Amino acid sequence: MELRPWQEAPERDGVLLMAPHELSAGRRAEVLRSARWSWVHLTSAGADFIDLAEWPADTLLTRSWRCYAAPLAEYALHAVLTHEWRRGTPWQERDTRSAPAPDAPPVPAGASTGSGTGLWGAEVTVAGWGAVGRRLATVLDALGARVTVLRRSPEPGSPFHQTSDLGRALDADHLVVALPLTAGTRHLFDRAALGRARPGLHLVNVSRAAIVDQDALTELCAAGRLFATLDVTDPEPLPTGHPLRSLPTVRLSPHVAWRSRDSDAAFADDFATIWAALAAADSSAAPDPSATADSSADPHSSHAPGISDVSAPGVPVPAVSALGAPAPAVPAPSAPTPDARALDAVIPGLVPPTTGRRARAAVRALLTPGRS
Repeated sequence: MELRPWQEAPERDGVLLMAPHELSAGRRAEVLRSARWSWVHLTSAGADFIDLAEWPADTLLTRSWRCYAAPLAEYALHAVLTHEWRRGTPWQERDTRSAPAPDAPPVPAGASTGSGTGLWGAEVTVAGWGAVGRRLATVLDALGARVTVLRRSPEPGSPFHQTSDLGRALDADHLVVALPLTAGTRHLFDRAALGRARPGLHLVNVSRAAIVDQDALTELCAAGRLFATLDVTDPEPLPTGHPLRSLPTVRLSPHVAWRSRDSDAAFADDFATIWAALAAADSSAAPDPSATADSSADPHSSHAPGISDVSAPGVPVPAVSALGAPAPAVPAPSAPTPDARALDAVIPGLVPPTTGRRARAAVRALLTPGRS
C-alpha cells in the first residue's frame, strides 16, 4: 500500500485516513472536498466530527471502533478504584505498628491502614455497549462489582443487568460514560437527570463532554452532591480559572484515556480488518445488514497520524492518503477468505448510513485491477 500526503491524492477513488480531531472544522471540510474519495477511514472511534446528513452516498465512511477499548477501559477502572480508595490506600511505605504482646492476635480487631471500600459489592453503571463498555463490564464483574448496562435495547442472554431507564442508571456508586456523541445522546445526562442521581455518585466520562450537561455537573460537584473524573471537557482545554479545575470533587485529565504503548498505530488494525472483511465478503451470500451501529459504540478518538505497510496477500490495493507522518508498520492482515460472516464483525466500524452492500461494493471497486 502506498501512503501519500492528502495533497497528492488522485482526484478520484483514493482512500483517506483522517485524524479528524487534529483539524479545525474548516480544514476538515477542505480535505474532504479536495478529492472524490472512495473511502474515508477515521482514526477516531467517534464520527461526530462528520456531518452525516451531507455525506456523499458513494463514499464509504468507517471508523476505528475497537482499537482503543483496552486503554479506555483501563482508564475507567483506574478512575473507579482511585475514587474508592480516595481516603487512603491499605499499604504503607513501612510497617509502623508496635510489636504485639505474646498472646495478642496477629491482626487486632478494627485495625486498618486505610478507609477505602473497594469494588466488591459496588454498583457500577456502564453507559454504552460498544467495545469499551463490554470490556469494562467484564473486568468490573470479575472484581465483584454489580454491573448495570445502560443501552437502548436489551441484548438477549447478556450476563449483566440492562436498562434503558436513566433513573436506574444514575442510582449507582459509579457511572462510566462510554457512549458516542449523537443527536440522541447530546446532554443525555442533563440537569434534571443529574439532579436525580444517587448522592455521592462518581461520574467517569471517557467519551464526549457534550453527553453530560457540564454546567449542571460542575454545580453538583461544587455542592458535594456528585464526584467526577473527566477525560473530556468543553472546551478542551478548560479556560484558566474554570471551577472544574479547582474542585476537590473533580479529577481531570487532558483527553489521554486512549493512550497506551500501542495506541499510536492502533487504528491501522481496525482499518485493515474492515478492508479484509469487506474484500472477502460475497454479496450474493451475505444479507445486507444496515450499519446502524449500536448507539453505545466506542466514542473516543486517537491521535494516530498515519499508516504504512498494510496489505493483504494477493489483493490489489489503492493508494492511501493520510494526514501526518506514517505510523510504524503493522502486521499485514491474512489473505481474505470468502466467508460472508466476517462482515458481521466489522459492521460496527461502518458509519451510518453506510450499509453492508454499499461497503462491499466500494471495496470491490477499489480493488479492481487498474484502479488507483
